[in-house]
Amino acid sequence: MTFQRRDPIMPARMPFSAAPFGACALALGLLLSSCSDPPQPAPEPTGEDIERAWHLAVGSDPLDRTIAQVYAMALNSHEAPTIVVEEDGQTAVGLAAELAHTGTEEASETEEAGGEDVDDRYEIVIARTMPLAETLDPDGYAELTAPEPENGLGPAAAPEDLVRLVEAQLTEAELFEPTAAVLRSGVHITSVTAETYGVDGGEDTDFDTLAADCGDLVFGVSTELPDVEDLLDETYACVPEDLRRTDEDTLVELLITAEIDAALFTASHPGAADHALVSLEDVRRALPEDQYAPIVSLRVADEVPAVVEEISAALDDEALLTIRRLIYGDDALDPEDAATYWLVEEGLLAEPEDWG
Repeated sequence: MTFQRRDPIMPARMPFSAAPFGACALALGLLLSSCSDPPQPAPEPTGEDIERAWHLAVGSDPLDRTIAQVYAMALNSHEAPTIVVEEDGQTAVGLAAELAHTGTEEASETEEAGGEDVDDRYEIVIARTMPLAETLDPDGYAELTAPEPENGLGPAAAPEDLVRLVEAQLTEAELFEPTAAVLRSGVHITSVTAETYGVDGGEDTDFDTLAADCGDLVFGVSTELPDVEDLLDETYACVPEDLRRTDEDTLVELLITAEIDAALFTASHPGAADHALVSLEDVRRALPEDQYAPIVSLRVADEVPAVVEEISAALDDEALLTIRRLIYGDDALDPEDAATYWLVEEGLLAEPEDWG
């Protein structure tokens, strides 16, 4: 089978079976010996293998599902049969919170008494650390995200602090190494707006450079973000002339058509790179940021192969952008195909034989 689409790294319309895959694997092999001979993709278990397979749960968000498929495919290719269970209507956070306490003393007593409240439907959940921390320990999360006006920092918790908060609440599960990628939001503007307001378009440019001009600007804000008006005012003394809420794709369109001057949305959205938008870093931590992390039941934690940690390390910011490109737009791939494509490109899986 040969899929074709615009690839964020290789030339446009290059098929999956193109030669750069081998070159990529060879180059990576100079750094990681395991990349010189990646395993063949293994299908999800069927038949008798289902009985011993692990179940990896995920919610219905397309990006969550793709990340889950990446981990599951890596596990299957390393002789750890794993089935992805997509729980429509549930978030990965809710699934992980259930897994975190499965097997506690109270649950064990219920099971021994013949009850059916113990949930052992799955062994692994891929979840984001910020909502998981808030769900597992609301009081601890509230304390962690209290603003620090004395040093000018807002309420966003550092990713490593969220990890520690989650780990402290896991009674019957273990948090494996989270992804290297940090999911964060930023302020995006066009190069024209940057030039108009004297903003340096370099990589490390922060929002402070534009905040003083907020009163002259119309902002757009992603509907995925919490109320940000107070955050912008309290953290950056930024009060926009007007503020509009809509989805991220629409925000990109409004920016490039000059209907708004700046927009707050995720840094890994493909539109930011496609349209050469200038991204301003949230140095004062007004906006939330977190990571994906595998939450693994203690029933199987000691049996999980090292490839899970390797996948987490490989899923850096660039990888997240690549994966979002693969599932974005009119010719988007489904999560399973996108996961396969990325794993092969990274030299973590061999090219499937049926790619021809």
